[in-house]
Amino acid sequence: MTRNQNLGKNSEDYVAHYLESRGARILARNYSVHRVGEIDIICEYKGKILVIEVKSRHFNMNYGTPEEAVTKEKQRKIMMTMVEYCKENNIPLDRVSYYAAGVIHSADGQIQSLQFTPFFE
Repeated sequence: MTRNQNLGKNSEDYVAHYLESRGARILARNYSVHRVGEIDIICEYKGKILVIEVKSRHFNMNYGTPEEAVTKEKQRKIMMTMVEYCKENNIPLDRVSYYAAGVIHSADGQIQSLQFTPFFE
């Protein structure tokens, strides 16, 4: 596993644990639909289904914020993937909310901050 892959996996694990510690129930991780897309985390929290796309960056943020990496095209693919998940699991789409979870790491790889940003504001 490359350093960036390891950073991404650690970020996803951190976000999943963070959500669970606040009462969310993880329904799926790394759910994918062939030739459509992939969703990092799907969870249920207070009656809503949350779709979480986890993005991480190093503290110096040379490439913009993690949330900026969730482009409109990426959002579209995630939403199309979620439509399939909802069909498979009999979930009404009006229960679904979409978020980017931005994780910032220090130079030594420690998590410094976590921010959730809705896809649509």
